[in-house]
Amino acid sequence: MHIALVIDYSLDLIGGAQRAALNEAAALVAAGHRVLLVAPRPADPAAVLPPGADAMWTAARRLPALDFPLVADEDALRGRLVRHLRSARVEAVHLHSEFGHARAALHAARVLGLPVLHTVHTAYWPAVPVPLRRAVRRLLARIAGPVPRATGNPLLDHTLATALAADVVVSPSVHQAADLRRLGAPHAVVLPNCADAGTTATPLPADERLHVAWIGRCVPEKRLLTFVRAVRIAQRRLPEGRLRVAIAGDGLLLPVAERVGAPGTVFLGRVDRAGVRRLLAASHVSALTSHGFDNQPMTVVESIRAGRGVVHTDARLTEGLDRAGLLTASPDAHGIADLLVELALDPARVRSAAGGAREVSALFAPETHLDHLLPLLSGGRATRLVA
Repeated sequence: MHIALVIDYSLDLIGGAQRAALNEAAALVAAGHRVLLVAPRPADPAAVLPPGADAMWTAARRLPALDFPLVADEDALRGRLVRHLRSARVEAVHLHSEFGHARAALHAARVLGLPVLHTVHTAYWPAVPVPLRRAVRRLLARIAGPVPRATGNPLLDHTLATALAADVVVSPSVHQAADLRRLGAPHAVVLPNCADAGTTATPLPADERLHVAWIGRCVPEKRLLTFVRAVRIAQRRLPEGRLRVAIAGDGLLLPVAERVGAPGTVFLGRVDRAGVRRLLAASHVSALTSHGFDNQPMTVVESIRAGRGVVHTDARLTEGLDRAGLLTASPDAHGIADLLVELALDPARVRSAAGGAREVSALFAPETHLDHLLPLLSGGRATRLVA
């Protein structure tokens, strides 16, 4: 099968949607399928394009500070996509975003009669301040067209509009699927994100010290500063050197976190996929400290595939975490610190979570993902054009 994977986000940056799309592309190629990746041109295409996949890169202006590509759903892009999808004999389109690329690809798919699947990677967009909503809505209308004002958040409105236009909607998590239904989207098929085939389980480190890995974007919604405060609290309650923490990621809050980080905390900055695998292999657990924001973080997928439990603060996150999760009693810094202290003094729960991770690892396996994805992509073709 020949499948076009479409994404609006920069592949140069860390992000769950990017990682999920690239893992899926690699899995499809490994299984003998053809893949066309449609995305903004990265700085180094060879560094991000999975071996064996093809690409249609688009030129994009970037939104300052956020480095968000601004690719407009215009006639030129629509026509280029129609020609490219037709000449490449693409058989299905899988959207991993909801803006200019996605809307243009929806139009092209309708012209060609191709089935369209949309994976919603987040319905939990940060709230847009009221004074900025009109400007954000105008910007999104320029790059992706106007959409109904279904909610008070223009970003969420675009997510819902794209979901409603697709033939099949996928949510990587049960809790987001339920929220999408409440927001008026069609019933979403729950399909967990695809893991990197190169991530495998390794034995826990023999070191009696507790090694914790925090991996993600250093932005407010990931609550890195809350985690850093929790580490400081925990270290005051533990014997010196008993807790070791490594933070991998980049973003606006990294310099702040570095200034307030406790002794024994190492800041690695941005690391590549191989670096993530090495970090998880050297850690006993990973830590995910977002609360009420994430759909299905790739940190969970990577940790469980590596055979590691996940310290987390959000009880709504359940995929894999029913066996591998280590849920804090409260989501604040003191709740996180309490659990870190407990794990550092009694490693039994660490070993139990690692065992649970191995038991549920197949949930995110590339072959599991494809077994469920391919029938969805082979579904009926829609004929109506996108408005």
